[in-house]
Amino acid sequence: MSITEASRFQLRTAMGQILNEEAADTLMELLPPVGWADVATKSDLQHLRDELKGDINSLRVATKSDIQHLRDELKGDILSLRNELKGDMINLQLTIEVNVRKLIHEQTKWLITTMIAMNTVMLAASVALSKLI
Repeated sequence: MSITEASRFQLRTAMGQILNEEAADTLMELLPPVGWADVATKSDLQHLRDELKGDINSLRVATKSDIQHLRDELKGDILSLRNELKGDMINLQLTIEVNVRKLIHEQTKWLITTMIAMNTVMLAASVALSKLI
């Protein structure tokens, strides 16, 4: 049999006739608004507490595992980026070395050509001066 508001009201009215009104109100406040089967007991709360602790512990373990997985993945990504950066730096260094060597080679050819031309001009001027004298 389920307890309805109408049956609770009838009980309150009957209690008011037997006891005084204040005692009847106090008694009705002490009764649960639903059936006793729906009231949680201490063991129900303890069982719920234990389940909640287990769930929280499972989440803690899963979270630690996820964080460790992310940490390992991040370390791998950083290592990969480090190796890629090292390779790019070596390529850049080789490119710079090649360009510097090329520029030095071109400058050396220009310098030697200029020196030969200056020596030729000096020799011609010396020959011309020696014929004048």
